[in-house]
Amino acid sequence: MKWILPLALLIGCSERGQTPPPWGVPITGGTMMVTRDGSHAVIADPDRDRIVSVDLITRTVVAEIALTPGDEPGRVIEDGAGRIHVALRRGGSLVTLASANATAITERRWACGEPRGLAYQASTDAVHVACAGGELVTFAAAGGDAVRSLRIERDLRDIVVRGEELVVTRFRTAELLTIDAQGVVLAREKPPIVQRFGGFGGPQPDGSGAGDAGAPSESGGLVNAVAAIAWRTIALPDGRIVMTHQRQVQDTLDAEQEGGYGSDCGGGPVETALTVVAPGQLPFPVQSLARGALPVDIATTPSGDRIAVVVAGRKTVQVMDTGFALGSPDRGECPPPDPMEPPDDDDDDDKDDDTDEGVGAPTSAAFRPNGELIVFYPEKPAIEIRAPAGAPSLFVRLPGHRGADAGRAVFHAQTQIGVSCASCHPEGREDGLVWDFAEFGKRRTQSLAGHILERAPYHWSGDMASLPVLMDDVFAVRMAGGQLTSAQKSALGPWLDRIPAPPAIATADVAAVDRGRDIFESADAGCVACHNGDLYSNNKLVNVGTGGLFKVPSLLGVGARAPYMHDGCAQTLMDRFTVCGNSAAHGQTSHLAPAELGDLVTYLESL
Repeated sequence: MKWILPLALLIGCSERGQTPPPWGVPITGGTMMVTRDGSHAVIADPDRDRIVSVDLITRTVVAEIALTPGDEPGRVIEDGAGRIHVALRRGGSLVTLASANATAITERRWACGEPRGLAYQASTDAVHVACAGGELVTFAAAGGDAVRSLRIERDLRDIVVRGEELVVTRFRTAELLTIDAQGVVLAREKPPIVQRFGGFGGPQPDGSGAGDAGAPSESGGLVNAVAAIAWRTIALPDGRIVMTHQRQVQDTLDAEQEGGYGSDCGGGPVETALTVVAPGQLPFPVQSLARGALPVDIATTPSGDRIAVVVAGRKTVQVMDTGFALGSPDRGECPPPDPMEPPDDDDDDDKDDDTDEGVGAPTSAAFRPNGELIVFYPEKPAIEIRAPAGAPSLFVRLPGHRGADAGRAVFHAQTQIGVSCASCHPEGREDGLVWDFAEFGKRRTQSLAGHILERAPYHWSGDMASLPVLMDDVFAVRMAGGQLTSAQKSALGPWLDRIPAPPAIATADVAAVDRGRDIFESADAGCVACHNGDLYSNNKLVNVGTGGLFKVPSLLGVGARAPYMHDGCAQTLMDRFTVCGNSAAHGQTSHLAPAELGDLVTYLESL
């Protein structure tokens, strides 16, 4: 079966023939909730920096609250008194509305550099905020400044309340941390490794995979598939926790063959997965029935009888019986053949709409108590109300014009091997993984965030002069995405360039930062010979004693993107100076005392 990018992706110019200004932000998923009584859907719209409330009884918009440009609202929750709380991912704050009918913000409270997860704990009437920088911040739901701020570990994502304990996920590693009331990490769990048949090499001329599903190919035996990228984690009514995440299939990739990132199972090296965690039991991997790239959200009915998984790359929401979906263990077999045709973005399910551009990719879902499923489509913009008995869907249009950006569309588009750019670069950053390439060995995924247009040439060895050149190779050939139009390639760079580097974490030890800066800028250390300018990079190719010429990376947000070096050999910044990458050609740091290295690392964490 040959997949063709939909028409919406091929439209890269305005009516005047010019590429329009960039629109939208990377998809994060999970930015909508339905109130407990089922009366309202509250939507955090990160692409338009606003909060919208829809009365689900009258099917009308009752509030639209504009936020500060760049706030990028994310997770939304309701507390015991019916107040609505929204995390502002780039605004660094928690905003509170008096109710789902409120037309203005009651309070805006600073939380951290990048708030991600939210949870309400009824026993303490508190709202907990998990942050990308590792902070776990607690507020009284009724208002006021933070009552507690803990530093756990970087890359926190979602929070689930389990009695007096909190279960907090980490985004890139898909770990689950159990934290007690005093803030102590009691346990650390991760979805278990499962096995897949390897043998990447792309689809065959007849459209099949490189081998028969369920049997190893000549080139591939069993390989590990490791959990990563915990897009969304929620609690089920019966006390279990379910996570929708990705897995890295750890086989060798072919960077030269068309579809070289494909596998024997007919997919790519990144797969969608579901993991269930029951109280007192180890994480349980289930045979994933949600197919496609970017499983960005998951929802359950109040009774727990059904779940819905939002697969943004495929532009689908898959609704399943909970017992069936979460009861089948992953046995290491190839997923069953996919019976669904790729979605046609040219067909508009909303017959009342006077356009033919389609609804775009869904990003969030939530159930009402009566079983109706609410789905948010930010591009349209609209919510879809799906009746449980198969009745026709109803769309409620939200205020504002349709959002469209060819670069954003390409970045999230699923190719015929089931991967998208965002699969390895979630939220425009990176997955923290190391990949093994047949042609040049191990390579760590590079981040796209932070002034990407000023960082040419691209790739580890700087062999890609521009982003269009990179897309002609990586997207069109390796990912089997097909050739992009010049308009699409022209739109991608400006859209990516809007994604900032991760914010620095706050540190109380300002003196250590100053001492580390002095070391970094000293002639003796030599760091600034290559890491200089606003991006802390001269964009040159340098041999630092690690096996050849490699591009000098920007250090903006470097603390957020472990592991380090082109092959990921350094698990921490300190390892970079003590374990690998510490040759004399890579700066003169061998003479530094442990305390001085600590100061240098503290400074790098502040960038």
